[in-house]
Amino acid sequence: MANQQNGNHIKTELSRDLGLTSALAIGIGTMIAAGIFTLSGLAVRNVGSAAIASFLLAALVALFTALTYCEFVSIYPQTGEGYLYARKTFKPPFAYFVGWSLFLGYTSSCAFYIASLSSYFNEFIWHSPVVTLPGLVLLLGLTFLNIKGTEESGKFQIIVTAAKVLLLIWFIIGGLKFVNMEEVMNRFSTDVMAIGSTAAMVFITFFGFSAIAASAGEVKNPVKNITRAIFISMGVVTVLYTAVVLVLLFAGLTEYTEASMGDAAKKFLGPIGGLVIIAGAIFSMVSASNASIMAGSRVLLSMSQLGHMPRELGIVNTKTRTPIISLILVGGVIMVFAMILPLEDLSYFANTVLLLALITVNAALIVHRKKYPDIERPFKVPLVPLLPILAIIANIYLITQIFQHIVPLLLAVGALLVGVVSFIVWKGRQTAEEAITGLSSHVAVSEGRSSWDKNRLRVLVPIANPATMERLIRLAAAIAKQKDGEILLLRVLTVPEQLSPRQFDATTLQKHKTLLYQGRKICDEIGVPSHGIIRVGHNVARAILETSTEHYCQSVVVGWKGYTNSRDRILGNITDTLVRHAHADILLVKFVGDQPIRNILLPTAGGEHAQCAEQYSAAFAKEFDGSVTVARVIPEHAPASEKELTEEILEKTEERVAKKNGDFKISSKILYNDSISEGIIKAVNDYDVVMVGATRQSIYPQILFGNIPEDIAKRSNKTVIVVKHYHPIKSLFGRVMAD
Repeated sequence: MANQQNGNHIKTELSRDLGLTSALAIGIGTMIAAGIFTLSGLAVRNVGSAAIASFLLAALVALFTALTYCEFVSIYPQTGEGYLYARKTFKPPFAYFVGWSLFLGYTSSCAFYIASLSSYFNEFIWHSPVVTLPGLVLLLGLTFLNIKGTEESGKFQIIVTAAKVLLLIWFIIGGLKFVNMEEVMNRFSTDVMAIGSTAAMVFITFFGFSAIAASAGEVKNPVKNITRAIFISMGVVTVLYTAVVLVLLFAGLTEYTEASMGDAAKKFLGPIGGLVIIAGAIFSMVSASNASIMAGSRVLLSMSQLGHMPRELGIVNTKTRTPIISLILVGGVIMVFAMILPLEDLSYFANTVLLLALITVNAALIVHRKKYPDIERPFKVPLVPLLPILAIIANIYLITQIFQHIVPLLLAVGALLVGVVSFIVWKGRQTAEEAITGLSSHVAVSEGRSSWDKNRLRVLVPIANPATMERLIRLAAAIAKQKDGEILLLRVLTVPEQLSPRQFDATTLQKHKTLLYQGRKICDEIGVPSHGIIRVGHNVARAILETSTEHYCQSVVVGWKGYTNSRDRILGNITDTLVRHAHADILLVKFVGDQPIRNILLPTAGGEHAQCAEQYSAAFAKEFDGSVTVARVIPEHAPASEKELTEEILEKTEERVAKKNGDFKISSKILYNDSISEGIIKAVNDYDVVMVGATRQSIYPQILFGNIPEDIAKRSNKTVIVVKHYHPIKSLFGRVMAD
């Protein structure tokens, strides 16, 4: 979380207070909970002694994905688990889908534990007039405990988990004398579908490995401790589960329900022992709830910090060093789930969303191996992609077993859709200030107009390089003159992150004012009204976007080096952000040489960006008394029919451009080359500039611009202008799909 104190930019992070013991307590505490104390009886009711097979099947499916988690946590030992891994691998909204699924999974799982506790409390201790009251009181207490601090909740988790494991062992020892292996075989169901359905129901009991990974940002030596905790906790829990189901079979109960284990404890250990086991069951649900609250809030925290949830949710309190807002939200959602869904439906709901998330995480490992082959992996899953594929298949199989429980399945799908739609709407309405981290820029100088007409054409020119300033201004002026518009000149002064944008050097500011004055003087000479602004901030792109939005700019003309050396950036740090967020046309200009822009080569494929480029090229040709040559590239040995079609398209393009833009020189030309970029690069030698419209097929900036404009910009010995047209709907999807 970023806090501003005395003008400084301070980040409060989670504290690493948890060791191996605490990590084990989180995992075992989550797994030994309502799942074994409540679902064990329901599992025996469904398939008899084959419930053991159901639990083992669920454990095997969970193990496949646990291996995936171990590899990812060894690479990214931070808070966020499955969401973080998807975020590092996939483009949104796939990563968001995983995060939202995990959030729903943790909250509904915790609601399941809370509801189970209420059931046990009402059955064995005190019948509350409000059935859900005991669980809701517990939820309130645990939420406040987690708000107080990770270390406190971690110690609480260790104590409660140790106590319930000892009580569970006592229960198993007490029931071993009743075991009859012959009866085990006689009561073993052979209904494969029922066994699979039961495995899907009890899968929630093995999801504790994810809760361990979710707390990676608070675990000491996470690469070592989390991997150990995952394997140890799953091994311990699988053994205990098998033993519990085995002895539960021979309690001689007339019926098996969610309270069967408490009834069996009375038979094995007598009235006092039965009460102790009942207390152990309640404590188990308490610890599982505590771990789920912690894990759910950390997923929400990670999503907030990585831009997929409102930034306010990721605030980490400076005193408690916990995400208070995330914890309160998680607690509220758990309360809603616990009050509206019955116990068994909660189990199937949670399993549906969690299994969908795990399918995506396993797919992420396969993609991640191919995408980052050289990254260091302290823990490596063997037999990739075979094991992740097996995990995906197994998870899909468990989901198919939930199909017969239509209500929780439909609710899960509906909740996922609501989350995805909400994300799209939120990102679509998000301003540049909300989308880009850091503080807003500060307007230090504003010279010219005091009020702004929304309907007047306004061209924004960010001035970064004084050597190209005049040429950018002349291009902007050509655009502005077409509709009696004006130019807005912007100079951005950056300050270090630790300083407030209001803290800047006056001497440096005066140098910027001098440059701004020179720019406005050029506008006066050209005869175009201008306004000058100097903004101080941490992020140049954000300052440009804030200016464009506040002053209703329709076009942004910005200098561009034509390529980037970063594998994570396509156009460059600033230009990538502008392309993604600007509500205006973007013209990226890479100047080569000093020759004037008169004769323009305009390769076009007819898309919206190309048609936008046509209008700008016409404006330049008219202003500089030049010409436009519309061109298309076709293979050297293209058939006659393709040549005829190309000629027809070019002729129509000529007519359309001339009709819209009045009298100026325009012609067309077919370029013959098997490579589009090669054909354009060769042809541009006869022109002053080449203007390229962005590719129309995609909303990704990477595909939107593709490698053709960058290839042309890198290799061309003439000026290159890339045009991206602003389209509200496509811009929305671009922001949704962008990092």
